[in-house]
Amino acid sequence: MFSQINPQLIRNLEKLGLTENEAKAYVGLVSLREATAREIHELTNVPRAKIYEILKVLAKKGYLEVRQGSPTYFRAVEPKQVIGKIKDEFINCAIETLDQLNELSYELPRTSPVWCIQSDWGIKNRIHEMLAGVKEELIIFSSSPEFLKEFEAELKKLEKTCSLIMIVNELDRFRSLPFEFREITKEFTEFLNNIVIEGVRYNEEFFMISDGKESIGVHSAGNKREAVVIKLPIVCYMQRMIYNRVLEPGYVKKDR
Repeated sequence: MFSQINPQLIRNLEKLGLTENEAKAYVGLVSLREATAREIHELTNVPRAKIYEILKVLAKKGYLEVRQGSPTYFRAVEPKQVIGKIKDEFINCAIETLDQLNELSYELPRTSPVWCIQSDWGIKNRIHEMLAGVKEELIIFSSSPEFLKEFEAELKKLEKTCSLIMIVNELDRFRSLPFEFREITKEFTEFLNNIVIEGVRYNEEFFMISDGKESIGVHSAGNKREAVVIKLPIVCYMQRMIYNRVLEPGYVKKDR
């Protein structure tokens, strides 16, 4: 059965817009060079009742050529050309979609100042956006060197243009990063590691306050990671006051 040969290849083609059966039929035809619908069906196990319609769709998309006869033969267009066509169509579609989305402008009565992000890509993308907008001050707390390293290049640039305060829970774990860190006390670390709400344990991995106006907190909640973005000056002011308190002598140890 064809699906046992290279299922990852089938999944990749599905991500590029083909259905599972279209992907199987095209890859089967690439391996056979030229073949009848019956031969493709026997190799790929694409249902016989559907194979002709699937090959017709692939031909319409320009992924294969047809030689009429009895029987009819099919030949796959070179993969380089097919993938190039898919890539061009995808890029053009993405550009057109972005332009159309940017043109949208609906007036809403109010916009929530608090947002929750639940995908790793979304979390990191939001942090990159916030770092790009920092003007005067950036306060960061991190308990994960690996997560903090994702933003090392941007933080090195900001180190030269704004007040950068970086707080960590264990200095020794952050030695590989080229920054001056301040370490919170063991008591405060234990407090952060023992936050339980309605039976769910929360562990703070990363927290950032940008210019005292916007903050993002990244934490694990049970087995999932999520982030909360707050763009409410009064709340960010209070958060900043808490971290200022944490930075007082007796609460932190300074690195270097």
